[in-house]
Amino acid sequence: MIKMLSMDLDETLLSTDKVMTESFRPFVEKLKANNIIPVVATGREFYTAHRFVGEDLEIDLICNNGNIIKNNKTGKLEFVNPMSKEDVDLIMSFDKNDKVYSTIHVAREDGIDLLYKKKNFKSFEGVYVDAFRGRNLGLDNFDDYEGHPLSIVFAGSHDDLVELRRTIKDGIGEDKDKFNFHLMKIKREPKWMLEILQKNGDKFFGIKKYAENRNIKLEEVAAIGDDSNDKMLVENVGLGFAMINAVDVLKEVADVVSDYDNNNDGAIKILDKVLFGD
Repeated sequence: MIKMLSMDLDETLLSTDKVMTESFRPFVEKLKANNIIPVVATGREFYTAHRFVGEDLEIDLICNNGNIIKNNKTGKLEFVNPMSKEDVDLIMSFDKNDKVYSTIHVAREDGIDLLYKKKNFKSFEGVYVDAFRGRNLGLDNFDDYEGHPLSIVFAGSHDDLVELRRTIKDGIGEDKDKFNFHLMKIKREPKWMLEILQKNGDKFFGIKKYAENRNIKLEEVAAIGDDSNDKMLVENVGLGFAMINAVDVLKEVADVVSDYDNNNDGAIKILDKVLFGD
């Protein structure tokens, strides 16, 4: 029996144009009416996820790939899983490419949730950093900063990020097993991002913690997503869904693949069909 459902945002609930499906809100209420706890689990930070979900909706958000859990309506913090300063310093010691944007997602009390290195960039308009306008802070370096680091994100060309990932893994040797690496395409320039988290920084661990806090077993959890950062979660819960537009590695481990993509309400349609027979 499913008691909890985790839903991804980008390319799952959101269309390619980043519009939330209209059926999301009534479906959340349907889940609640049937004693299924709905949550949104996303790689995005809280404030952006909060905007997409809707500021007045009572639901919990598991953000930054499982590293922080907050209530959408109140912003109340339930859990934070920061990276260590030593791990951040280790990864940043390989940050040598001036064509790559270097950022740290942080949990702070002042509304700042992204720190970025200024480097020699003349403008940040339209790029990954600019997506956090009003909530970002430029620094000359990351030697000293305030806040709990949740994840490291490099934005750049595909080739530059593949090379950076290889350099980091080769450079840290056995320590590479301490981290999760996610290379993903993004809408904003420069079109690709490499996210690095500690090994227990994953949506799966955030969902596991949330479920444990409510005495829910993993086999009583369902989850849906589309990308590599959903793989551990979809593979290890009781009922795992992949979008038809998902990456192959996710579809291979899912129990169910949606009939329609994210631009045709595929997530809600397959969840409604399987969970409620509608």
